[in-house]
Amino acid sequence: MFHFRSDSIFRFNILVIFIFTSIALVIIGNTATTMFKDREIWNKIKERYIQDSIPLQPERGRILDEEGGLIVSSLPYYRLRIDFKYVNNDNKKDAEITTFKRDSLWKEHLDEVSKGLNEIFPGESAESFKKRLSKGIKNKERYFRLYRGKISYTQYNRLRRLPIFELGFKYSGLFIERDKDFSKDKKNKDNRNKTDRKNIFGDIGLSTFGVARETTRDSVLAMEYSGLEQKYNRYLEGTPGLGRKETNRKGKVITKVTNAPVAGMDIQTTINTEMLDICENALKKVLVENHLPAGWAVLMETKTGDIKAIVNLTKSVDPFGKVVYLETADNIPNNPTPNHALCRIMEPGSIFKTVAVTAMLADGKVTANDSVKSYASKVCNFNGKFVRDEMYRDNGTGKYSMGEVLKYSSNIGMVQYIKKAYENCPEEYTNTLKRFGMTDNYKLIENEATPYITTPDSKRWSRQSLNSMSYGYAVQMTGINMLNFYNTIANGGIQMQPRIVKAVLKDGEIIEEFPTKVLNPQMISKQTANEVTEMLIGVVEGVGKDGRPDGTGKRAKSDMMKVAGKTGTADLINPVNGRYDGFGKMMSFCGFFPADNPQYTLLVQTIYEERQDTRPAEEKKKLGGGSTSAVAFKEIADKVMAKRLRQDIGLLKEDSPTLPAVKNGCIAEAEIVLKGMGMNCENEDSCEWGTISRSKDTGYRITAKGYSTGSVPNVTGMGAKDAVYLMQRCGLHVEIDGVGTVVSQSISAGTTAREGATVRLKLSY
Repeated sequence: MFHFRSDSIFRFNILVIFIFTSIALVIIGNTATTMFKDREIWNKIKERYIQDSIPLQPERGRILDEEGGLIVSSLPYYRLRIDFKYVNNDNKKDAEITTFKRDSLWKEHLDEVSKGLNEIFPGESAESFKKRLSKGIKNKERYFRLYRGKISYTQYNRLRRLPIFELGFKYSGLFIERDKDFSKDKKNKDNRNKTDRKNIFGDIGLSTFGVARETTRDSVLAMEYSGLEQKYNRYLEGTPGLGRKETNRKGKVITKVTNAPVAGMDIQTTINTEMLDICENALKKVLVENHLPAGWAVLMETKTGDIKAIVNLTKSVDPFGKVVYLETADNIPNNPTPNHALCRIMEPGSIFKTVAVTAMLADGKVTANDSVKSYASKVCNFNGKFVRDEMYRDNGTGKYSMGEVLKYSSNIGMVQYIKKAYENCPEEYTNTLKRFGMTDNYKLIENEATPYITTPDSKRWSRQSLNSMSYGYAVQMTGINMLNFYNTIANGGIQMQPRIVKAVLKDGEIIEEFPTKVLNPQMISKQTANEVTEMLIGVVEGVGKDGRPDGTGKRAKSDMMKVAGKTGTADLINPVNGRYDGFGKMMSFCGFFPADNPQYTLLVQTIYEERQDTRPAEEKKKLGGGSTSAVAFKEIADKVMAKRLRQDIGLLKEDSPTLPAVKNGCIAEAEIVLKGMGMNCENEDSCEWGTISRSKDTGYRITAKGYSTGSVPNVTGMGAKDAVYLMQRCGLHVEIDGVGTVVSQSISAGTTAREGATVRLKLSY
């Protein structure tokens, strides 16, 4: 047995501690050296990595029309390359395994990949892809050009699902370059990563669709959104990716994608682009003819509450001094005019009389057979305030029904009715208005205005408030609120939620749906709705003792169908002094059609400003809702009801009132209309697209008008919607100049064109 002395053990322990302490000090010293001495080196490496890494902006989701057609999109493009010689220098063993597996994968899937590439890019054959890929693999090319043209993000996503490519860069070697020529900013290389936002129909609807653009705030770049772009940004924006800058053997800086961006989702609206075009042109015509500074129109589908068209036009002057009406403020691209229809509250004037009449009938305060006395004067004093109108036709010896009061838009008559109904209980009237939804904010877009009504408990209430509220003053309404009220009348008392977006889509699949919604299944009784409808028909269709139309809405009368509606002309408050001093007018017509079976409800409002007008006083006096907005209403209503005729839509020709004119376009929709009108229609080829010509024997004969991918179709004579749709079906991108029908196309019909080529269409005006 061996024995150790305790002092020896002690010395041994001291030695062990010394050794470990020394090792620790060495480690700490090396760490300190790394942290402090080499800090500058590591910081430089970090900075270089950060500088070489760049964010890749995703493709922003698209805004689509009711049929899924394109309205607004981003336009990013990419170029595809493959690095057939990629190795992981950090791990030689892994590099050998990767290289062997990659070579095996290409050998196994080359035919399948080539065929898949041909399906995505039909401009190049599968055999060509295979031949070029084989050469690239053999030569171990590092910057092999997979496809010679530019590709969209959608195509890129399809590509990534092909064999080999689905395994990522490690095995496929695939990387993308953002096309540097896409950006307009050549000086700022960082901006080459940005995308442009395009409305393919120009500025039509821009104030509603909105913008998504860069802006500078306090010297800092930031994104600015408006309209639907803002409201649905969380769906549209997508997820950014990450890329790295590398220099190829030719010294060219390229971007390799390390994390691909995820494209945003699409939103599908309720907008019908052809109806949008109809509204824009009809409104513009009235504004031009009457030299008015602004106007707006909103078209709603009665049964659903879907907004089919919304336009907001403002007078401007182009760079050549020509007066134009645009949804682009000051001729600055991507700078929308105010959305008057949704974001502006104003006293609506006489179109509000319909609301007052409906309230009195619904509350049982009056009946449709009640009457009030007429006055011999244009002016009457009620509660110390003079009320003026034009209803003095019988020198004050007769009586006028409620329908006649609406027909002639009598302020004096309305005051008599409202005093009879609510003078002792004004709060009942204002409560009924709230029940009608007259203070609702539908939140269709961000910054939508909230209507306001004066109530008896507010400081604004006075002795005249109730009287004023009977003919559209002392209330502040948005256009959409007035429209939805009239839509409820048209819908038999059923109040719908206005809708402008119906679904969110990802790769064509519905992710989230926004179904139609009933706000009130019976806001008023069907009987009340019918009584009010008959009164509104009288405003448009009514005649005097001489048999001539004499209602204020007579210029909205259609030869095709019955129209129900109401005119309105409201004085504008001078924003400088807050007074009614002749500053201007808002002129309105709101109604629905066909009145006996309502399909659409339409609001048209125009603005007149005295300070901008140099016309004679007598000419200015003629301006009103009946002479301006009602005219635009009629044209829109007629053309909307005839819209399925596809081409040169308008009123039926005087020389042939039963045979509409039909030209090039979608045959299926034209057939529906023709057959509905009792017309014979021969479609022997059962074609989708074609030309319809008159036939003595059958009424109409259809001639097929075919198309194929890779060949530019002939779209001359088509409307914008048909032309864009057909071009897209052929794999082509479209840019549009103007509105109306196509008069010329930049690439001739029949020309062979690669997929993705851009065709510019010039429209008639």
